[in-house]
Formats: sequence, structure tokens, C-alpha cells
Amino acid sequence: MANRRAKVVELNEASIAFGETGKMVWNEALSPKTRLKGDDVYDIGDLVASVEYYESIDSPFLRCDISIVDAIDLYKNIRGKEIVKLKITSESSKDDPLEVIFRVFKMGSFIKNERAAMYILHCVSHETFLNEANRVFGAFGPCEKHKDKENIPQYITKQFLKGGQKVKKENFETPSKVCFSCPNWRPYDVITYLSDKVLRQAGSGQRSKMQSGFLFYENKHGFHFKSIDKLCEGSPNKEINTYTYMQSGVEVADEKEYFKIQSISFPDKVNHLEKLRSGLYKTSVIGVSVPALSVSALPTGSGSGENKTEVSRRNFEVTYEQVFKKASTIDTGRPFQQTGFDSDQQPATRFKLRVMPTWIHQPAGGGDPEGGTKTYLDTLSVSSYATARYALLNAIQLTIVVPGNTALTIGEIIKVSIPSSKTDNKKDVKQDRIYSGKYLIASLKHVYRKEGITTTLYLTKDSIREDK
Repeated sequence: MANRRAKVVELNEASIAFGETGKMVWNEALSPKTRLKGDDVYDIGDLVASVEYYESIDSPFLRCDISIVDAIDLYKNIRGKEIVKLKITSESSKDDPLEVIFRVFKMGSFIKNERAAMYILHCVSHETFLNEANRVFGAFGPCEKHKDKENIPQYITKQFLKGGQKVKKENFETPSKVCFSCPNWRPYDVITYLSDKVLRQAGSGQRSKMQSGFLFYENKHGFHFKSIDKLCEGSPNKEINTYTYMQSGVEVADEKEYFKIQSISFPDKVNHLEKLRSGLYKTSVIGVSVPALSVSALPTGSGSGENKTEVSRRNFEVTYEQVFKKASTIDTGRPFQQTGFDSDQQPATRFKLRVMPTWIHQPAGGGDPEGGTKTYLDTLSVSSYATARYALLNAIQLTIVVPGNTALTIGEIIKVSIPSSKTDNKKDVKQDRIYSGKYLIASLKHVYRKEGITTTLYLTKDSIREDK
């Protein structure tokens, strides 16, 4: 009864392209809705035993593993550059199927008997190959010459990753202006380099102008470049669904069956050492000037801000309290009680070394991207906030398995309802204060088999609901 909805699934399309059709991705960006046509395109729907599809905000590209039971010797034609298209529809999301195009990069777990060959096709987004094959060389900056590159991540994705229809303006948050020269890096390396050096542009609802820490990722809707704070604010026009964990055997209405949590786990429920190592409580970014490297030294004193005694390097510290006040968190309550660690009195537990450029990435003036006096300290403050913001996002983690829903995707906010183990009145079941509430979908895995589909959601949040 509990899994009946998970079993309603349809593999609408599963095709593989060889030869000339497979080559066309080199010449044009394919949309997931592109129909693969030609004599070198084969329907492999009957050969597919399972599909495991992955999205993550920590990954710039999609990934997919397809298990094949091959009784027609298809494997003899596979060389590791074929194009695969999948379309999967779940009952709970008929109007929003999973429709994607991948490129095969490896054949794994090959087993052959007298009747069939069994193997796994490991697939990634085609842009993964373009990332390896292309390099970015040149200067970027806020001047008339570079006006077409104002949103550098969007420009890089279009020009060098050939993102095509996967690149939509609304999915690329425009960061503050930045000057730098790119020394022949891969496209993704350029975007990663910028992620902790740029600020959000001032907008409504922000708790601070000094918000940094961006993520570049791909989901079923294309590429995204967004700040952690933007993701945690959510979309005001999008409905937030609630997934409920309840005792097995409890009957629920059909429409609620889609939102019933089948299993739940709590990774790193309490991990004080991990919080210390990630720099959640206190982190320090040290800027080193290469021309004066011979007299550089690590900070020996306590305190925060610019060190006045060493002209060769600068040190900037940020505490958990400072980050939480500036961050646009999912909820308003702190995710944990900070016991046994006084950020103001204790040294930083994570250090990052930043080689200072000959020019400055960010202007001063309270984070105003348009003006102010440029200083080294601005560059370090942005980077230190970003480092701590990444750590704060993972303060509370949760993994749930739900009936397959192909409409779900990373970067969205959902609600989770988990009953408290301590309940005085069975008719008035209280929710777990810490683990119930809103979460960001940080990664997901759809697992398709002929008998059904399930979705595993890896959730994170940086805050909890305040006690009322």
C-alpha cells in the first residue's frame, strides 16, 4: 500500500545515437526536447534494466548510470562518445517528466554469458567533455570593452560550454563587477574561481550587502549560477510541498501518498569536529602579497581585521555570529546551541590562503559594488564570508526517500514534517523542532526500474524555526 504510487512510471523514451547523429553535439547545443533521428539511432527501451540519475549543487554537470541487459550485441558498437536520450514520467508529475540528453563516457561492470551481456553505461552532460576540451584565456573587467561579459559565468557557459538553450538569464544571478585575467583555465575552473570572490547585487529582502558564496550547477532545467543566500530565500511564487514521515501501515489519501516519506536517515547528526574543521564557528582568510613574500608570516596574534604590522599579508576573520546575522537563512532560528566555543575568544579553526592580486576584486564602501575606496581587506572579507556561508548551509542534514517524482530538482525548497518521539497526546502529535521544517534540496537521485521509481533527496538547512 505504501509504495503503490512509486510503481506508476513510464520510460517514454530511451535511445542511443551512434555515427553522424552522435557527432552533431559537437556542432550544436542540443535541448533535452531534441528528437534524435537517423539510421544510426536505436531504441534501447527494452534493454534498460535500471536508470540512476543524479543532480547536485556541488556538481556543474548531470550524471546518469544506465544498466543494460544486452541480447543483441549492442555493446560492440559502443566506443564511449555516444549520445543517449531519456524521458521518464512518474505518476505524480505527468506534466513535468525527466527529459535529458547525455553522452556516454565509460562502460563499466561488464558481464557476459551465453544469452546476454550485462553492463552499465556511465553518462554525463555533453558539456563535461567541452569543459575538458576548451580553455579560457583573456581579461575580464567592468569597462566598455567587456560590456558583453558583465555576467561572466553566463558568458563562459554560453561561449565555451556551448550551453545553448540550457542557459537562461533568470537562472544566472548577476554578481558584482570584478577584474581579473584568466590564465588558460578550463571554463568551470573560471566560474569556481569567481564563486567566493564576488558579491550579490543589492536587492529586496537581503539581510546584508556583504553576501557572497555562489554555486554553479546543472539541473533538469539547465545551468544555474546563484548565491547560497538567494537559494535559501526561495521563490516567493512557487508552492512549497510538505513531505511527511509517519508510521508504516497508516492509510493516507491518494493525493498525500506522493508526499509520504518512505525512509529517513540523519547523516552526521552531531559532529562537533566537522563543524570545527569546516570553519563554521570561526574562519580566517589570509592574503599574501607575492612581491613581499619573503617577509610574509602567518598571524601570531588574536583579533580580527587587518593586521597592521605586516605589509606583506593581511588577515581577516569572521565568526559564526557575524555570518548568521548577514545571511539570508531558510528560517530565523539558530541551527544549534554554540556551547563550549566562544568565537570571540577562540582562534579560527579553518585558514584559507589567498594570493592577493595586483588589483582588487571588490570595492569598499559597505559592499557597494559600484563605488568606494578599494582595499585588500574587502577581498578577504568577501572570501571569508563565502567560506563560512558554505559551512553554515550544511549545519543540519537529512536524507529522505520518497515516491518517485520527476518534477523535483535541486536548488528548490521543500518542507519536511517529522513527528517528535516524545508526544504526550496521541491526537496532538508534535513535530520534531530541529529536523522538521524547510530544507534546500542539495542533491537528488532518481532510481528507475521497470517496477517503479523512487527519489532520494539529500537535504540541508542553515537554520530552524524559532520557538513560539
